[in-house]
Amino acid sequence: MFIYFYPAGFYISLIILALVLVVLHLQGKSIFHIMSSAVFGVYLIGAISVAVFPFVIDFSNPDFRLDLNFIPLDFGSCFDYLPQNCFKDIFNNILLTMPFGFGIHFIANIKPKSIPWLIVVVGCSFEFVQLVMALVFHAGFRAIDINDVILNATGFLLGHGIFRVFGMVYSLIIQNFNDSLVISLPIYDVVRFQS
Repeated sequence: MFIYFYPAGFYISLIILALVLVVLHLQGKSIFHIMSSAVFGVYLIGAISVAVFPFVIDFSNPDFRLDLNFIPLDFGSCFDYLPQNCFKDIFNNILLTMPFGFGIHFIANIKPKSIPWLIVVVGCSFEFVQLVMALVFHAGFRAIDINDVILNATGFLLGHGIFRVFGMVYSLIIQNFNDSLVISLPIYDVVRFQS
């Protein structure tokens, strides 16, 4: 039996996101922080919907086995038969976590020394969830692949790099403005914290 994200998972995710935003409002967070959290939440909903769903529940499968690949940069025979699909999967795995690497800075004060730890956690998170779901539901529908971990980590790192470049360009641009205007902009605090 296939379990799909839409409609139940989608609506449950939106309710959870709305509750989180209400809690942030009640905590007195700024409108900039709440809006940044809303955008990041929508991204997470989308990422979960493609990285985790659909999945199969098949407890009756006596031949269940995990499809595992622990050899880095070994794509098997993927490039022999459907190279365009292989390139698409590589691109999608990188693209999946790029918004995380960029957007996390707008909702949390991430210190530069925490970035290596975050690269590992974000890189492993989707594969870990897929592994747990495969073990719990006997869902051999998705492969657990070290390449996905590497590509997700690469996506996070690229997103973080884009944020850093954005921060430098933003800092150069605002040097030409009145200091009182610059300090009042919420994005200034995000960029300044990362310096």
